[in-house]
Amino acid sequence: MVTYTAHAKQGILRLLLALSAIGGLLIATASQAASRPLLHGSWKAVQPGDTPASVLQAAAEGRLQVFRTDRLHTFSHRDLGTWVVLQSTDANLSGPMVLSIPSAPFGGITRYDRSGPVTSSSVNDPDPQLHGYGRLAFAIPGDALGMAPVLLKFEPANSMDAPVMFHLLKPFQFESNNAQWLAMASASLAVMLAMALMALCFAGMLGDSTFGWYAVYVTSYAGLQSIQTGYIFHPLHMVVLSAVALPLATTLSAISVIAAVMFMIRFCNLRRHASWLRALLLVLAGMLAMLALLQVTGIASVRPLVHTLFNPLLALVSGVMVLASSVAFIRGSRSALFFLFGWLPLLVLTALTSVQVGGALSGMEWLNDVSLAAGAIEALVLAVGLADRSLTMRRDHVLARELANKDPLTGVLNRRAWIEATQLQLKASRQVHTLLFMDLDHFKTLNDELGHNAGDRALIAMAEAFATELRPQDIFGRFGGEEFLALLSVTDAEAALHVAQRLCRRLHRMEIPMNRKGDVLTISIGLATRRPDDTLTSLVERADAAMYAAKAGGRNRVVDQAHVENTQRPILRPSRALADFT
Repeated sequence: MVTYTAHAKQGILRLLLALSAIGGLLIATASQAASRPLLHGSWKAVQPGDTPASVLQAAAEGRLQVFRTDRLHTFSHRDLGTWVVLQSTDANLSGPMVLSIPSAPFGGITRYDRSGPVTSSSVNDPDPQLHGYGRLAFAIPGDALGMAPVLLKFEPANSMDAPVMFHLLKPFQFESNNAQWLAMASASLAVMLAMALMALCFAGMLGDSTFGWYAVYVTSYAGLQSIQTGYIFHPLHMVVLSAVALPLATTLSAISVIAAVMFMIRFCNLRRHASWLRALLLVLAGMLAMLALLQVTGIASVRPLVHTLFNPLLALVSGVMVLASSVAFIRGSRSALFFLFGWLPLLVLTALTSVQVGGALSGMEWLNDVSLAAGAIEALVLAVGLADRSLTMRRDHVLARELANKDPLTGVLNRRAWIEATQLQLKASRQVHTLLFMDLDHFKTLNDELGHNAGDRALIAMAEAFATELRPQDIFGRFGGEEFLALLSVTDAEAALHVAQRLCRRLHRMEIPMNRKGDVLTISIGLATRRPDDTLTSLVERADAAMYAAKAGGRNRVVDQAHVENTQRPILRPSRALADFT
């Protein structure tokens, strides 16, 4: 067991290190950025009566608020929306370009020229002008650059404001970045869904709901990420979901956290290690479910309440989960370590993203992409934890079965286990087998005079001694009280007789006191060799009869049942059917 545990720990450590290396690679891919021409940016809230020409004129006169385009900035798409004016700082820039907007909001963005709108796009646009996976993209003709500004309007929407930034790229740079993001996102989502499918299989095979909650959590989180990044619309083209994208995202977010709570409660065994934190998590999960239901109803009056409470409640639940898993780990939960290793990085990234929405960390544009990759890493780490859990369950099951099969006093097979093992052996082989039926002599006297503790010690010593005398392939067990049975595999009557006599001598030499007079404990053994028409019941009955003949003949001896049949039989006690033994 020690060797198994050491090897298991080494394997788990190596796998966790490998997962960390994969995570670093995905993060490096997600955060990689090509050199980009700088843009000058300015903005203003949309006012009634605004025209594209008036906005561009105001920007030229410096009456708009300035912002850095290479840093994340949040523009409101509430009320009437926001105007954004972008102008290249390179007057000599020429040729077609692509304006890329990572982490674009669900609300649409429209590009204008002085005369009016040119083209519009959004994350859930079923037919964008230019596919930008995980971002919005606008093709900018070469003659529109240089000193000519680009005018954008963030259209009004009910979704939460999200920080965006702007990249002006050559077409080949855009295609390269696009391909890298698509590969990273596809790999991350594929890993999550594969782990969820694996967990569902284990849930069915093991009947453990922990695996089922893990599958629900990972699947809903993957769905949430695919909606937030626009992956579900491009490249999956699931346009039918565009109308319900926002409530669906809120619902999936709530489901993922609720499933994570239910998974962690079982995975870390909070009922045992942190029961009060378990109760608090269940209450918070119920509150999340209520907010998700309010969002799904579509009632306009409750949207502000949901927007106000949802993210803080998510943060609170995540914090309590970290606290609960930490307490569980300190109190001995091995699984809590896996949960902390997988959950903490994603929690930190989620917290950083929430802070970023508030206007901080504007230079960390890669947070959303890294969160997607971190979700895949978390799924892998927790899957390793589930695999460790399944191995532990299997080991505990084997141990429990062993304990259920053993006699609690002597440690040899109990009656039920001996019958099962013997029946399998007799069915598997038609060769010669001999059964020994053993009964300690005057054992009641030992218990009455020296006490039951002395009797128990005698049974333990006798069982240990006989187990060492018999071969590993022989089936030895306690049949009840002071009666023991042994099936000698592939052994005829002559060889079995020598074995039984050796057992008698072994017990006699142990000199276990039977009474206060100094008499020692002995044993009577009856043996019966299997016949072609024998069943286990008939074989036990014949060995039992031979053992009783040994008792009648003076005890401390071995009697072959065949010898009993060839001589005048003594008066035997009533025969016991095997059903009586079970």
